[in-house]
Order: sequence, then C-alpha cells, then structure tokens
Amino acid sequence: MYFTFVEQVRARLSESDVPTPVAQAYLQVLGNLNALSLLMAPHGDDDLDSPDMAQLTRLFAQHQRRRAKMEDDHPILAVLSRPTGWQGN
Repeated sequence: MYFTFVEQVRARLSESDVPTPVAQAYLQVLGNLNALSLLMAPHGDDDLDSPDMAQLTRLFAQHQRRRAKMEDDHPILAVLSRPTGWQGN
C-alpha cells in the first residue's frame, strides 16, 4: 500500500520557498495517491479483476506520473516528501 504523511509534507512545504500554487497542487496529488491506494486495496479475489480496479490503477498511474513531473520540475518536493529518518541518497 502507498502512503505519504501529507500533514508532515504540508508542514515542511510551509517552511520552504516552494511557490504556494505548486505546494498546493503537490499536496493534492499526494492526497489523491493516498486515497487511491486505499480504494485499490482488494477486499476479495473478485476485486482484483474488476473493471473498477483497472480504472483505479490507471488513475493511480496518472497521479504517479504527475507527481514525478512535479518533482522533476521542483526537485525540492522529492526531498520534502521523504519520510522521517529516511537514509537514502
């Protein structure tokens, strides 16, 4: 399951120099990804092959691409959305 602690990212963005419209759009994308992830959690075997799941998967992929584009345009977004204690590069 996908999850980003949106409130933590919101607090970090408020202390950054990211333009407000960009920050708001990014937070919306993160929130949508969280919501879609919850909706995509299967509740039974029938859910995995349903047309609804295919649509949710497409929406999730679109939002992931939008997030990646925003992070390419504003690399600080990727840094600000990292979980606490993140140890990567």
